[in-house]
Amino acid sequence: MHKIVPDPPCDLLNDRAAFIRALSHYLPTQGFHSISEELSFEDSLLYTASLLNSASATALDCGEHLPGAERAKVLAVWHLLEIAKTTVDRSIECLHPPG
Repeated sequence: MHKIVPDPPCDLLNDRAAFIRALSHYLPTQGFHSISEELSFEDSLLYTASLLNSASATALDCGEHLPGAERAKVLAVWHLLEIAKTTVDRSIECLHPPG
């Protein structure tokens, strides 16, 4: 297939500048994640439980698509995430005892 319009010339300096701007915007220099000083203990546990749930689901999904030793390693990480998630879930339950 013959293209009527050729590809524009590649300007590596502009591409690099755009890349640096994108990194600066999405990855602030203060760190990848910051926590509000007003976050309560209970809310931090709930947030941690949500993060562990997402990480666990991701690890399980990735592990199912890998062969052999790589699969075993990722599923071992999934198992550790499940243990941590269960511990955090128990901590949340202790904050609100039944009855």
